[in-house]
Amino acid sequence: MRPSRGPGRIQHPLPDLSAPDAAKITRLLAGERAELEAESARSAPDQPARASRLPSSMPHAFLPAHREAVAEAPRGSGAPPWKGPAAEPSWHVLGTMVGLRADGEGGALGLMSLTAPTATAQTATEPDTSEVDLVRSEPALADVEPADAAPSRDAAPTAEAVEAPAGPPDPAIAAVRETFAIVQAAADEAAAYFYGWLFAGHPELRELFPVAMNEQRDRLFRALGRIVGSLTTPEEMAAYLAHLGRDHRKYSVRPEMYPAVGDALVATLRAYAGAAFTPAAEQAWAHAYQVASALMIAAADQHSLAAPPFWAAEVVSNEQRGPGISILTVASDLPLPYEPGQHITVQTPRWPKVWRPYSVACRPREDGLMTFHVKAVPGGWVSNALVYHAEPGDELVLGPALGTMTLRPAGGRDLLCVAGGTGLSPIKAIIEQAIRESTACPRQIHLFYGARNRDELYDLADLWHMADAYQGLQLTPVTSDDPAFDGMQGSVGRVAARYMPHRECEAYVAGPPAMIRETVRVLGKSGLPRERIHYDDALLADGE
Repeated sequence: MRPSRGPGRIQHPLPDLSAPDAAKITRLLAGERAELEAESARSAPDQPARASRLPSSMPHAFLPAHREAVAEAPRGSGAPPWKGPAAEPSWHVLGTMVGLRADGEGGALGLMSLTAPTATAQTATEPDTSEVDLVRSEPALADVEPADAAPSRDAAPTAEAVEAPAGPPDPAIAAVRETFAIVQAAADEAAAYFYGWLFAGHPELRELFPVAMNEQRDRLFRALGRIVGSLTTPEEMAAYLAHLGRDHRKYSVRPEMYPAVGDALVATLRAYAGAAFTPAAEQAWAHAYQVASALMIAAADQHSLAAPPFWAAEVVSNEQRGPGISILTVASDLPLPYEPGQHITVQTPRWPKVWRPYSVACRPREDGLMTFHVKAVPGGWVSNALVYHAEPGDELVLGPALGTMTLRPAGGRDLLCVAGGTGLSPIKAIIEQAIRESTACPRQIHLFYGARNRDELYDLADLWHMADAYQGLQLTPVTSDDPAFDGMQGSVGRVAARYMPHRECEAYVAGPPAMIRETVRVLGKSGLPRERIHYDDALLADGE
């Protein structure tokens, strides 16, 4: 019987954090990380950074000889390279801050209540973050260069930005990233091995997944890549894991399933990372997975106290607005709470267990109805089913509301909204909410709405009605491939950057991934501070 590497059953849910507690934890994390880096620098000032090494040739992991060689390789019990406070991995800091502790046998995790900040943490010299949320709004785009995301022209560089040296890499994090890079290079093959190993040992789990597994394999590596990428930012990792934990309730995932997934993950790493998967690397992965699964389980437990795992819903209307574009109005059986700008995953009876995310295109309405803007994607299972086959009375299943691109008070700053195609959905919901709040918080709203041609500006008539009703809304339609269009032409992001009214706006961007990336880049080059550019990072990485 294989030993379990999972976290075991969680005894207590995480506490519901207040804003002051969240700010305290943020300060503690920053102080702890600074102390660890300083101690590591003092203890090993001349030690070079560990370079990632990829094998020049990797045998096929499915060959029996290779599997046997890996399984029979001697497994030492040497001490992990991060032992001691000088190089403690950041996820251990995260576990300590949220109250994770090992049980007496060193196995299952328990959860303790948050403790008050220690004297050491209180006297740390990190900047005041009392006004900063524990969870970051959106992580930076991977392919946006730091130089492109230019700060405001009025902002002077801080002493920390000029003088703070980069600390040595965490050996445990380096081991995790190195082995993940090797496995990630195998892509589909490694993912197939993972699911094959999981289903062979636990066939009862197969029914949780859709019939076609190709896209599920992509999602696996996207999720792992995001977790590995956020190992040095514990608050970002905690936010993403909580997101996964809440969302996975709709799949009927139970706490006792996590050890099986952990075993499959370790087996895949051992098969594909080869010699790089040392005992220290395995311990690093086991520790990271232990903390990650505990946070996901706790977030799911907390969410279960207030909401169902999914909502039954009914199609009210399906209004065709152009070639392959529909505006779908849906009524859920029970109230589904959400904020303008968030998205909801949708499942149709045509494709059981296949979920796709769609942004809600309206603010929460008094009658409980929700609208979605859906474009049929070539080969898209759910989008084609919704656009061409959804009829009034049809049943749908909706997941919980997710996403971080929500309207900020932001001192009443004007809004710069950039929407491409059906990316108008969350932007329109945010604009509706801003108009509703305009009596208490009046502000100008500048909407740049783009598509390839005039016919794809499917909601233009309704937007003009909104602009007529609210004088503070300025609408600028843009087409990128329609010479006959009598309005603005070009890339909607570049047009927005060129005609941005001023640099004190809060920017909201939604649309195809390439359009979002370009818009974030050009707005940053135009002087808009990166922290005031918002987008839904989950939808950026998760499309059909």
